[in-house]
Amino acid sequence: MALPARLIRSRYISWFAHMGAVYLFHDLYGYLMEMSPDIADLIETFADEADTQAVLAQFANRFEGADPAQFLDVLVGHAVLLEPDENELESVWAFVPMKGKWNIWRRHDDRLTLYTAWGERPVTEVMLDPEETLMWDAMDGEKRLAELRLKHDPKKLAALARRLTHSDVQALKLSLMPWSAYAKRPAMAPPHLTSTMPYTPWQPGTSVPPAVSLTEYHRTGIDEADEQFDHQETTLSHLLRVPHPAIAQRTYGQALADVLVTRDLVPEGRVRVLEIGAGLGYVAHDVIARLAAGNRTVEYTILELSPTLAAAQKKRIGDKATWIVGDALTATVPEALFDLVLCNEMVGDLPARALSRIDLGLAVDGTGNADLELVRAISPLAAEHALALDDAPEPLYLQTGAIDLTARIAAWLAPGGTAVITEFGDTNAWPRLSSHLDHPELSTHFGHLLRVARGCGLTGSIEFVIDLLDFDRDQRGLATTRSQFRALRSLAKDAGVELVKIGYTRELFEHAVANKLDLATIGDLRFDRIEDRLMGLVPHEFRALIVSKPR
Repeated sequence: MALPARLIRSRYISWFAHMGAVYLFHDLYGYLMEMSPDIADLIETFADEADTQAVLAQFANRFEGADPAQFLDVLVGHAVLLEPDENELESVWAFVPMKGKWNIWRRHDDRLTLYTAWGERPVTEVMLDPEETLMWDAMDGEKRLAELRLKHDPKKLAALARRLTHSDVQALKLSLMPWSAYAKRPAMAPPHLTSTMPYTPWQPGTSVPPAVSLTEYHRTGIDEADEQFDHQETTLSHLLRVPHPAIAQRTYGQALADVLVTRDLVPEGRVRVLEIGAGLGYVAHDVIARLAAGNRTVEYTILELSPTLAAAQKKRIGDKATWIVGDALTATVPEALFDLVLCNEMVGDLPARALSRIDLGLAVDGTGNADLELVRAISPLAAEHALALDDAPEPLYLQTGAIDLTARIAAWLAPGGTAVITEFGDTNAWPRLSSHLDHPELSTHFGHLLRVARGCGLTGSIEFVIDLLDFDRDQRGLATTRSQFRALRSLAKDAGVELVKIGYTRELFEHAVANKLDLATIGDLRFDRIEDRLMGLVPHEFRALIVSKPR
């Protein structure tokens, strides 16, 4: 299909950037496109209407051999670029408005207020009048805007759709097909129907914020300890820092200590414990108390990179621990000293190498074997312990930091000592990059870590954390995102409720709001199986590597 002679960029485009990538959000339809800054420049060239062939010539050598016309085809197909005389607003009537995922709203009689808090942007209240509330209620994911305008004021309906689809709100998404078309095959639904845009606004032509160094981030990038775990990187142990029905009314630290004692992995009498990256200190506080209650003398050491977090830990734990403030990969730690080493939800934050299969001497087509010398140059331990690399994807992440730390932990364990390393990940799946935080984080390839541990003389296995802690899988937990919970907190605060960030079950949530909030007036609250979703986490994705050193 030939491209139009002249094109103009849509007037309904917002730009965002995060960790080196650029995102286009179409404010009229609610969909999201990730792209390079060069493609953003290509789009912006059409801001005031431009000759298509002239722009193609201008960008002919900008995309490493790729034909820019291919990008224009996609952009025209997604209404990012239009013919100059095209009426954008008329095109939307054929679409079905669907309520986006992760909305939060409250009803007041015949009115509705939406709360939004995308990323780090301020919380915003979007108030609908009675007529707009009726329109919202009529948007059932099946009726097209053209059908809705037969019963509602077309001008007001169109204005409401634009307002709620905009990236500032993201309460609506427009779809060519009704939701019933995807009911039997939800995976076939366009991704934008469930995606959100929590990133920082960006101006084309300016530099794109790069991904931060993980080591520097945790050393200098954490300013507020509580905010870090309440918003930026909430961990499973943080959500379960209060007595919780999913783990028999115990805290995460209490449950973990109980399991280790029951399995005879903690010696009687004197117990020397090292915790690596102790967060806010809740796990340390509860493990110390639980072991001490069992007539053990606990000598607890915390190895912490962040001075801010170390200060928070000292405030919570007091003189019941000692601290080594430094990088777990370089700090001086006594060898063969510790009976128990805990490394809870932190190895995904350690440095890793982004590589191609060619970097490992592997063919891109999936054939061949890794070149030992190339691997050794990247990670001596990966080569020494003959990690299985031939199934690496393209591109790949090799967790050099987690591999090195596993070997260090083996050296720090006393004879008969045990280490527990937890993180989200899988036994054999290669790491996936998570980009929803303000810093990169990887899932963990536990098979690699177990191989290194065994190569260092340890014995052990990999378990699901929910099995290790004996989760009650019949429980249902509140499912949110970071942004949705911020909005929910604001809604609750307006009603006089201070919502702490814990792993809410319906009963815990009802207790927290007491008689100040009628849950029947709140949407869109979801309570999923606790192993599938708890707040913004997926508990069944968390694994535990449990390894011991022979006596």
